[in-house]
Amino acid sequence: MKKSLGRGSGLTAVLLAGTLAGSTMAVTGTASAASGAAAVAVVPAGPGRELSTASFTQMTVDDAGRRVWIAGDRVHPDGSRRGEVIGVLYGGAGPAVASADMAAPLSGVAVDPTGSKVYAGQSDHIANYSHENGSLHPLDPIPAPADDCGRELVHTGGRLFFTSRAPASPEGCDDPVGIGSVGVAATADGDGAGEVMYSYTRVHLEGGPGGVLVTAPERWSPTDDPDLGIYRVRDGADGNVLEFLGERRFAEGGTGPGMDFRDADFSADGSVLAVADGVRGTVLLGGQDARFLDNPYAPLPEGVAPTAVAFSPDGKWFAQGGAGSGDAADLTVAFADPSVERQPLRIAFDDEEAGRRVVPRGMEFSGDGEQLFVVTSDQEGTKFWLHTIQTREALAPSSFVDVAHGPAIAGKPIRVTGRLDLDGLAPTETPQVTVQRMAGPDVTDLPPVPVAEDGTFVLEDILPDRAGDVFYVLGYAGDEVHYRAEHWLHVTTAEASGTVTRGRR
Repeated sequence: MKKSLGRGSGLTAVLLAGTLAGSTMAVTGTASAASGAAAVAVVPAGPGRELSTASFTQMTVDDAGRRVWIAGDRVHPDGSRRGEVIGVLYGGAGPAVASADMAAPLSGVAVDPTGSKVYAGQSDHIANYSHENGSLHPLDPIPAPADDCGRELVHTGGRLFFTSRAPASPEGCDDPVGIGSVGVAATADGDGAGEVMYSYTRVHLEGGPGGVLVTAPERWSPTDDPDLGIYRVRDGADGNVLEFLGERRFAEGGTGPGMDFRDADFSADGSVLAVADGVRGTVLLGGQDARFLDNPYAPLPEGVAPTAVAFSPDGKWFAQGGAGSGDAADLTVAFADPSVERQPLRIAFDDEEAGRRVVPRGMEFSGDGEQLFVVTSDQEGTKFWLHTIQTREALAPSSFVDVAHGPAIAGKPIRVTGRLDLDGLAPTETPQVTVQRMAGPDVTDLPPVPVAEDGTFVLEDILPDRAGDVFYVLGYAGDEVHYRAEHWLHVTTAEASGTVTRGRR
């Protein structure tokens, strides 16, 4: 049964209000499924926007240009393959899709904070484009060492970083004998380019607030134990572009499997680094020193392999993506503040028009945190979709119930009563009901009405003098944990009874 103003928990068709599932903490700070946990609601995903690319390597969100940039290869009907970077508009100006055609293979994409430049990785250089309102114009390419294994690009601390790796033997990119590198591009101010570190395996990059950079090598065998590193970008005046902050190996005391990296992302304040690990699920590390942290978040369901993590830049949301089967949830969206006791929104991708799984590194939030962009693929990884998840769907429902009014006489006082039902959670501040009165062409904003502790409210007003139809629009703007609500009350007013005058005989 629902209770007003968070005094109970209510199950809706979409969300279950309650407590975040408990997680057992190992030394590595991983989340595990709580045994015997109650069933939770899972929402099937709607159709996504099918992408033209036949591969996916990386995505990034351009807050200035209001675009989601995605890099991959496109296969044409004649069988030829071309690289393609596309920018899907989610607000702002310009064509709905911006794109650039280049040689395949294409891997990695980054954008500078102004949105004016877009970078894409080629096998022998970094493609460089100016961007304005959906139009891309090629600029001089950025030199880079040869790469046949797939670049990753990150723009952080005012610098563009990228990976490079050429296979050293017929075993190809997974051969641990080969040497790869992380490089930095020159800047317009003359800051030099060059390699900043080397690695025997492929390296993944992630940027964060305050100009931090994460390097995460892939393991080349289950017993390999690569070390994740956190660095801060410096001005390079002394020749050192990166300042070392901390590193972490995931195997305990050199035993057990090492880090099986899938994705990483920083919290809005940079204090937490979430890592999607193929063995352990979500691992939380200190964002400045890489120490293991307790993980309070509900994990992905058992059997769903982790592929992606994302914090919203506004500090409100945390999302975990994975690859499952059937109606198991491939995506969870929870409050980043674990003290907010609410089950996350859970979404399953299991449809021919929605994809079957969240791809590795396939999630990013918009800067305002209001939208989560998710790339999914089919089981074979040959078709891809872009989904836009409105984070407000993860808010608790609110509604107006038991709204009624007393006698409605034109020109006389009227009393309207009702209850604001806020599902599950206590509001973050005392709620108020906004009121508009509509009588014919006249629209009047009335003073807001306070809501009592039990959710009830009372509106008192004077009806217009003329009889007819009057509408009261009751509204609740929502709060940090509840979605907005609106209710229209139709009142039909009657003429006031006239005074009967008795005539003289």
